[in-house]
Amino acid sequence: MHISAETLIDTLRDRGLRITAPRRAVCEVIATGHDDHLDATTIAERATTDSGPIDTATVYRTLETLIDAGLLTHTHLPHGAAVYHLAESAPHTHLVCDTCGSVTSLGTKAMHTVEAQIRDTTGFAADLAHFAISGRCEDCDESTGST
Repeated sequence: MHISAETLIDTLRDRGLRITAPRRAVCEVIATGHDDHLDATTIAERATTDSGPIDTATVYRTLETLIDAGLLTHTHLPHGAAVYHLAESAPHTHLVCDTCGSVTSLGTKAMHTVEAQIRDTTGFAADLAHFAISGRCEDCDESTGST
């Protein structure tokens, strides 16, 4: 099920935030970009209102509220800002190509062995859904002749 802009807006309202044009615009960008991994700057650039640019503090407050509500997740990708996406899909690890910058999602089921090994070795409970692995995608790896 796709999380709509109205669901995001209702959540902000339920959490005591006033629904302003900038907050509404941020929710629209997030909902329409549901398959994208967007950083706060990109969200601010895409969110348009008749009043002009949106203050980045408003973007970040909106994002944090939606994360706290469980409707949005974020990941820190290598060499860049945190990216945000709707929490409508199952948790996943991000594979980031160092060459072309593409991001591929990998279900955390594939990472359970790694998670178990980390826990067994260190007692540390890793959050693999908040994790990005850098390397080269298949296309870039083939073009460099690596195997």
